[in-house]
Amino acid sequence: MSDLKVLQKTEALHEALWWEPEGNGRVHCFLCPRHCHIHAGQSGFCFIRINQDGKLYNLGYGAPAALQIDPIEKKPLNHFLPGTRVFSMGTAGCNMGCFFCQNWDISKSHQDQVRSQPVPPEEVPLLALKYGCDSIAFTYNEPTIWGEYVIDICRAAKGYGLKTVMVTNGYITYEHSTIYTITWTRRMWT
Repeated sequence: MSDLKVLQKTEALHEALWWEPEGNGRVHCFLCPRHCHIHAGQSGFCFIRINQDGKLYNLGYGAPAALQIDPIEKKPLNHFLPGTRVFSMGTAGCNMGCFFCQNWDISKSHQDQVRSQPVPPEEVPLLALKYGCDSIAFTYNEPTIWGEYVIDICRAAKGYGLKTVMVTNGYITYEHSTIYTITWTRRMWT
């Protein structure tokens, strides 16, 4: 197994999917039903989809705020790889504002308020394997808001035979959940 470079600095922002430009430098993020209309230099409700110079970027891409090895039984699944370990990860931000959130310290934080470390998507499966995990879980905050990263991790994990789990609130626009699924499928199978 090659050395993992998990402490390298992220070199560039990752352009988001599921958005369109608007007039006056604003962008429209249509990933979730909030349909944020974001002015330049601001973020959407989730805090990690940000408008910079008239383009939408995902600050959570390659920057997990939480990495943990969990028993698979901790996830809301029924008889899925029983007795195995899952490499769990999450970023900052969320597209909901639940007062009872057990992970509020990351889900209601901005990317610069958490201790994240750069982990490129192709290195996530290597970390999972290094720690004896049979699967990867996208959890702790809402994974659809960092969907670009999720898709690229799944694509990388497929080559290693790792299963993936998405613990989600399902708060995604119906029209674009189809686009999400098609994008995910295309990236997984190409």
